[in-house]
Amino acid sequence: MVFNQTMSKVEIKGKNFLGFEISINSNDAKKTFAELESLLAVSSKYMKNSVVTLKLDDFNKKYANDIINFLKDKEIFVNAVVVKNRSGLDANVPVIEIGKTHLINERGEKEVSTFKGNLRSGQSIKTNGDLVVVGNVNSNSYIYATGNIFVLGKLYGVPHAGYGGNNEAVVFAFDLNPPQIRIGDYITRSPEKNVLLKKRVDIVPEVAFVDAGVIVIMGYDEWLKS
Repeated sequence: MVFNQTMSKVEIKGKNFLGFEISINSNDAKKTFAELESLLAVSSKYMKNSVVTLKLDDFNKKYANDIINFLKDKEIFVNAVVVKNRSGLDANVPVIEIGKTHLINERGEKEVSTFKGNLRSGQSIKTNGDLVVVGNVNSNSYIYATGNIFVLGKLYGVPHAGYGGNNEAVVFAFDLNPPQIRIGDYITRSPEKNVLLKKRVDIVPEVAFVDAGVIVIMGYDEWLKS
């Protein structure tokens, strides 16, 4: 799906499995929120339960949390803020610095894509199909795929498997300890209730999956037997 709405201060773009990007081109907060309100009258129904990124510049990134909360009130959840330089930015979601995003298999048919290396803070991976990361996904990084996600290392960033509505997708990691997990249309929002950010004692490979309408985490060996 190709989607584009533009006004003088705000632009909303959507394309295929990559979700939606909201670009703010002004540091005038009042006019920005007015245009957002107008554009969302049409686009909000498409953006709910989608990957949404918020693109800001050095002049308006100070409004990051205000915009994030404004969108949250519309049931639109920002997955990451995109900026050229994260210096001075206070945002309560992952931050992606331009130039640090890896697009894998963006236009091809669904398949298994592999990324080798450690994903550092501010970096992200986007792929069509299953994603295998041979390395660590560190805090404040973001990965999503239309299929399953397999991390052969530590997963401390934010994963979104099954983007596009595949609730059968799974997230696997040798060390699964993210602040949030999203699978298809489901998302964990209360870490203390979802065994996330838990203390690491005996670390074993784990799998996150959707069961009875909630995301649950299970040891890999136990999951194989289920």
